[in-house]
This record gives sequence, C-alpha cells and structure tokens, in this order.
Amino acid sequence: MRQEGIPGQPAGFGARDGEGSAGLTEFQYKVVESDYCRYVGKCSVFGNGCTWLIRLSLRQRKDLWEVKRYNGPHTCLATSISSDHRSLDYHVISAFIMPIVKDDASVSIKVLLNATAAHFGFRPTYKRVWLAKQKAISLIYGDWDESYNELPRWVLGVQLMMLGTVAVLRTSPVRVGVQLGESQAYFHRLFWTFPPCIEAFHHCKPLVSIDGTHLYGKYGGTLLVAIAQDGNSNILPVSISRGHNGIKAALEAPDGGWLPPSVYRAFCIRHVAANFALTFKGKDARKLLVNAA
Repeated sequence: MRQEGIPGQPAGFGARDGEGSAGLTEFQYKVVESDYCRYVGKCSVFGNGCTWLIRLSLRQRKDLWEVKRYNGPHTCLATSISSDHRSLDYHVISAFIMPIVKDDASVSIKVLLNATAAHFGFRPTYKRVWLAKQKAISLIYGDWDESYNELPRWVLGVQLMMLGTVAVLRTSPVRVGVQLGESQAYFHRLFWTFPPCIEAFHHCKPLVSIDGTHLYGKYGGTLLVAIAQDGNSNILPVSISRGHNGIKAALEAPDGGWLPPSVYRAFCIRHVAANFALTFKGKDARKLLVNAA
C-alpha cells in the first residue's frame, strides 16, 4: 500500500499541527524509529492485543513521504486506554491555554486543567498543566531568569532618564563548594524611589507606613511599598522594595535620620491582630488584643 503525503515531513501524526492545535484520538502510539528517511510507529500496546503499525519512507527524488506499510485499524480495546494522552504534552496545552493566561495570569491550575480536559477529551496531569502555564507566562511576559538579568540595565536606564532617582541593587555571590563563583551572582534585594516622590515627601505628614503584597511567581517573595499621606489624606508612594531588607536597610542607615530620637516605629495593629488570630482562634482573644493596643 502506497500513499503520498506532505512534502518533506510525515503527515497526520502527533498532537500538534503548524499552529500548535491538537487532533487527538483515544488510541495512543509510540515512535519506534524516526530519522530523516524513515518513520515507524506502533500502538502503545502493540503485541499485547493490538497489531496497529505504520511505516513511512522518504522518496528522495520527489521529497515526499510514502506509506510503505499500514496495519489497521486498532484492535485494542478503548477501555484499556488511560484517560490521559501521552501526545497531549505541555507544549500543546500551553498553546491552548495561552489566551486564558493572557487574560488572567492568576488563573488556577485546576481551572486550566478542567478547561483542557473539556476541550481535548483527555485529562492531563496537574504537573503537566502547571508546566504549560509556566511556558505560557514565559511567552507572554518573558523568561523568569532573564527578567532578573535585565535589572541592572533597568536600574541604569531609570537613573539616566530620571535624574535624581535613587536605586540600590544588591546581589549575593554564588558558592561552589567553599569557593565563591566570580561569574555569577544571586539577586538579593532592590530598592528605588523617584525624584517626584522625594520632593513630595517634604510636604507630607510626618508618618510613613510600610505595606506589601506577596509575589506568587516562580521565585516568590514580597514587594513592599513605603507610603506617606499629604494634608488631604491622599496616599503618596515614597519608595518601593523587592524584599524587606531593602527598606529595612534604608531605615537603619546611621546617617539617614530614621533612627530614634528623630523617628520612632510602631506596628500596624490590624496586621498584628490578623496574625494573632491565626494562632488564637477565639474572638474574645482578638478583642482583648485590640483593646490592649
């Protein structure tokens, strides 16, 4: 049996087409042999209840793939096939979930998994969908590691374009055994503030509040913001820090003017009460804490 296919490549096999979409069936196969001249695929349970096989060869002169042998259809039972599909890899899933992730990067893996299962008819593993989301985020927003490598350039660019910007980037050396690597460094912390924020702070109330939000990306961490208020109680972001140590270092600088007796520190009772409630569940205990404050 001979059948001509697409010039230069085997046609109709694999989960992905040129645009990353998928055409999956309930039957799975494995590639036994694949090179520039031949392609052989067998059912994943070949020899154990199924004889499905296909063999293709490349016709060099015409640059066409030709089906040399085909044993079909599948004789294995569909009930013996897993609900997952080996061809539904994270590359295929990533292409499908790309619009969903682009619309909402915080979408949960469970939602993406259910959407993938409903679309393809197969239910992939949690880890595969997680990998697919990481790839989608990388394609949309850029690579995680490369974004950290861009920080020195970003700091320099901001300082050149906005004269008066204060930006401090600190790294930690990489240890290889007992030796310090000279060619690599870890990101440690970043602190920055813009000239308008510095100028406006002189006209604000003598109070600085520090709050933050957790980062749920690949490396996690916390993004902190030091804020002040003007006479009309409008909020002014004074400085931003990736990590607590950046703002802490600025406040503890000996010549910064942020140490007693010039400045005194206090804790936000709402945050203290919230953390207190995680350990002591009773409402009465929380009321006692608030009253004590």
